[in-house]
Amino acid sequence: MKFKRIAVTFFGIVQEIMGVLAVVFAYILYYNVLEVRANLGLLPENVSIYLLLLFVFGFVSFINGLFLFYQRLENGGSSVS
Repeated sequence: MKFKRIAVTFFGIVQEIMGVLAVVFAYILYYNVLEVRANLGLLPENVSIYLLLLFVFGFVSFINGLFLFYQRLENGGSSVS
């Protein structure tokens, strides 16, 4: 049971970090910080698609990480079923 608690905590944190980083990268891509679009070879007409995908992935990852934490707290931190 202790392993499950540690695994849920680890994956929750990892998913939240991935979600935040995806949203941050979307903002960097949108504002073209450090000429990111040119360095990655992205066409300007495709940037909106990349932004949409990054925001959706970031939002879903962040929410899933929060759900993992909520599930752990709901079960008293003892087990995950």
